[in-house]
Amino acid sequence: MKSLIAWSVNNWQAMNVVMVGVLLLGAFSLSQLRRDFWPDFELYVLSISVEYPGASPDEIEEGILEKIEEAVRTVDGVDEMTSLAREGMGTVTLELDPDANQADAQRVLTEVTTLIGQIPSFPELAEKPDIRMNTNFVTAIRVAVMGPKVPEFSDFAGKDELDSDDVNRGRQFDHAEAKAEAALALRRVAEQIREEILALPSVSVADLVGTPDYQIDIEIPEDTLRKYNLSLQSVAQIVRANNVELPGGTLRGRSQEVLLRGSDKSSVGSGIEEIPLVSQPGGAVLTVGDLGRVRDEFSVEGSINEVNGYPAVLVSIETTSADDLIQVADDVRQFVADGSDALPNGYSLIAMRDRSTSVKNRLDLLSKNAWMGLVLVFIVLALFLEMRLAWWVMLGIPISLLGACIYMHFGGQTLNMTSMFAFLIALGIVVDDAIVVGENIYAHREMGKSYHQAAIDGAYEVMPSVITAILTTVIAFAPIMYMEGRIKRLTVVLPMCVGAMLIISMFESLTILPSHLSHKRSRFLDVVTYLLMPLRPLAWLLQKANAGMSKLLTKCIDHIYTPILGWSLRNPAVVLSTLAGLLILSVGVVRSGMVPFLLLPKIDFGFITVQVTYPDGTPVEITNAATKRLEDAIWKVNQRSIDEKMTADPGGFVQAVQRTVGSSGDEVGSSVAGHVGGLFIQLNDIGERTVSSDDIVRMWREESGRFPGAEAVAFGATPRGPASLPIELRLMATGENLAMLDAAIERCKAKLGEYPYVSDIATDTRQGKWEYRIKVRDDAKAMGVSLADVAGTVRASYYGEEVMRLQRGRHEVPLRVRYPREDRNTLVSFNDIRVRGTDRMERPLNEIVEVDVQRGYSEISRVNQMRSISVVADVDETRGNAFNVVSDLKANFVPEFRKEFPGVQLQWGGQQEQTDETVNSLVVGFVFVLGAMFLLLTIQFNSSWQAILILSIIPFGFIGAILGHIVMNIDLTLFSIFGIVALAGVVVNDSIVLVDFINRRVADGLPLHEAIIDGGRRRFRAVLLTSVTTCAGMMPILLERSKEAQVVSPMATSLTFGLALSTLVVLVLAPVMYLVVAKISDPPAMSSAAAE
Repeated sequence: MKSLIAWSVNNWQAMNVVMVGVLLLGAFSLSQLRRDFWPDFELYVLSISVEYPGASPDEIEEGILEKIEEAVRTVDGVDEMTSLAREGMGTVTLELDPDANQADAQRVLTEVTTLIGQIPSFPELAEKPDIRMNTNFVTAIRVAVMGPKVPEFSDFAGKDELDSDDVNRGRQFDHAEAKAEAALALRRVAEQIREEILALPSVSVADLVGTPDYQIDIEIPEDTLRKYNLSLQSVAQIVRANNVELPGGTLRGRSQEVLLRGSDKSSVGSGIEEIPLVSQPGGAVLTVGDLGRVRDEFSVEGSINEVNGYPAVLVSIETTSADDLIQVADDVRQFVADGSDALPNGYSLIAMRDRSTSVKNRLDLLSKNAWMGLVLVFIVLALFLEMRLAWWVMLGIPISLLGACIYMHFGGQTLNMTSMFAFLIALGIVVDDAIVVGENIYAHREMGKSYHQAAIDGAYEVMPSVITAILTTVIAFAPIMYMEGRIKRLTVVLPMCVGAMLIISMFESLTILPSHLSHKRSRFLDVVTYLLMPLRPLAWLLQKANAGMSKLLTKCIDHIYTPILGWSLRNPAVVLSTLAGLLILSVGVVRSGMVPFLLLPKIDFGFITVQVTYPDGTPVEITNAATKRLEDAIWKVNQRSIDEKMTADPGGFVQAVQRTVGSSGDEVGSSVAGHVGGLFIQLNDIGERTVSSDDIVRMWREESGRFPGAEAVAFGATPRGPASLPIELRLMATGENLAMLDAAIERCKAKLGEYPYVSDIATDTRQGKWEYRIKVRDDAKAMGVSLADVAGTVRASYYGEEVMRLQRGRHEVPLRVRYPREDRNTLVSFNDIRVRGTDRMERPLNEIVEVDVQRGYSEISRVNQMRSISVVADVDETRGNAFNVVSDLKANFVPEFRKEFPGVQLQWGGQQEQTDETVNSLVVGFVFVLGAMFLLLTIQFNSSWQAILILSIIPFGFIGAILGHIVMNIDLTLFSIFGIVALAGVVVNDSIVLVDFINRRVADGLPLHEAIIDGGRRRFRAVLLTSVTTCAGMMPILLERSKEAQVVSPMATSLTFGLALSTLVVLVLAPVMYLVVAKISDPPAMSSAAAE
């Protein structure tokens, strides 16, 4: 290795070329990196969906889900299997192992497809299973296409209370017609806008949300059917036979060929109306339009999707792994600003849910603070080292950073929050080895050696320590790469980026840096000095300050550090017991919950939501009124924000309000039911307001008041990434134990209600609609009436008899025959249904069946083939924390619960599941890391005792990190752990170099005490510099008061406060531990090992 250093010193021009090449290629790579909030990751989730129109969740669970689960339960590589049964649809989801790759996903898809095809039978009316591997798209931005308002019915056509019911019904019909026509017009405009957005060069995926699918209904009353001796099934057969398009072959003539086609097929409502149904004796033909009404509308009736009070359809623009989030959002925003020629009068566009705003703000924040940290690092180096040495040491930071950008670019990574964390973490660490090398070269020059020889000898002397220190730091980050759980997908890039920067830094400090310090003058430095001529006064001040700092540092070493170190060596028991006590106290503080642990802090993206749920079957008018009340409440809160100056925006912090009725989410059609509604509120950026999303939710909840009759009103702020709510209890049971679930749920809800700061307690399943379970009477069976006849007739009357699927552009439109809408909404029509038996006689339904009224669940969830119900809750973090709640539940509630409900399994879900999984894997990983470090250090020092000495110092850095979280009043998070890991790397680096120098002094023949003191004095400057430069790099983030810094602050706190104490630990505890180890082991053996 010495020959490599000598070659680099002798070929300094080649080293300059390498340096410039890395800087240029790295700058190019940085400019080409795609930007996103989180790293790209492949989330392989396979879904198997089966539509069973009109079926209840119980029927779907028994007839579909259990069959699919049994068929695929043996598939290898599946991490978890979940199932969901809701009205008309059953879905089984297979989440593959986190380490699965494309080949694994394809294998699972092929295997599952084969197994599903081998299932003997599904219910007769169930659709073909839809099996797909879900694509990992991320929403970048949405565009709301808003249409003109339709007047409310009370204002429509001059409604008068004195008018007759028939007149008012006619006006109500006209109002419904107007709303349907407006909805269709809005959908057509939105589809045109979608096509224009897809034409933008940066956009790959855009889909419509907030609108249900197209559907054509032929509605014929029962009286009309009986008048013309028709049934819904016979009407379907006639329409099916007359709305066809069939190929007729090829007519081959002498000169040309002609294709023959039978074509009389229509895919629009106006064409369906012209299909003949009945031929009368006089030759007149009655069409579908003559006997009934054709509705060419949507599959969902009564759904509402509004933005800022206007009917709206949203175009959701997604990004793939090849798209740049910020570029996509910028292009779409420009499109919205420019407007579209496709917009008729009365229509408008608004951009919503722009995720790029948060990404840009946070990346800009990190970039700004990184540059500030870089400047501070240089100033610190210039204060303690000569200007020339400080410059070349500092230059190692951009070389390492841009070198890592080369790796990221060619490795397919993105510039995201995690990679920026990596840059910040490594900002101070990467100069550690350069400081050690540069400071030692400077020391060799002070011995009288030439610049050339001092560069070679100084770098070679510390080379083993530098290599070992870098490798141990890289190893320290390894557990993050092998964490378990979903969080791994967000953090795996961090150790990769840090490792790349550290390896490049090691190469730079042992080759490029010595080559620059091997001669007194440098043309490159002369050019830089000329370019920075305006800063000469600052350089002069730093040089003057450097002389003063050198004297001050010497006095500190002589009059403060040396006496403290001498006293510590004389009283090792006091030092060790004091630090051990502080370490135990720090662990106790965390274990007691005084400093709670959260997997991820809440990230304020500027979105808040509310979902209101009434009992299934509640009229849509009640849900509509509730959501309007919630909308009025948020506008009142917004006015309060203006009055109380909570935001710099004169319009308040609310930018857009999306209101939905008839959906469990913001996408109409995704679990549609009139008893469910919600609001999505887009706020301005966190930097433009003085209150957080959680504060706004709290005010909104208070302003909204209570909602009598509602099963749940769940307010929420922004998500925490891959984890869900902080508290989630998952209850699972099978077979005869299912009867215990309801009581177990109520027990859990009651317990959570005892905590004053726990809110939004809810379950993921509720009672469903009332069900009429029909059974054919025995006397009706004797007349030839079967349950299949009855069920088919009832199904056709209400759900509809499907005629066919029509292809209209890119849409598949179902065509159905059923009763008119007004007849389907009353029980009178149910009793009027006529059923034909084998004798072709019509009989009223109520004469041939018995009806049993029951009530089931609106949804049924299953996990790993067991019925599962989750109880979830949120925590007001200003009054309490989830850590204490979960700890109390585990200690005092869970044991009693398991005794009370022995047939019910209780598992932790949500954040707690992720936390347990992540922390446990980190603990196991760090055990292996300590083993790997022990091996490296033993090889380095040829002494297992000295390896133990260095490793035993690592835990003491934890004291400062915990103290920092208490002082800054912030919770421990996963990013705090990242800071502690980086802290361990710095502590090990400093300890290695310090122990190595003590070994050298012992090998030179100095007495043990004298050798330890001399080694500590000799390395004081380097240890202090590595700590101070790392702290300087973190200081801008630590002092950043903006709420955008809330995610990275825990990392900066751990590293900064930890290093402040670790400097003392390394400079005092390491020598004391060396003395203790020397007394335990054989000092001569240690000395000889060091000498070798």
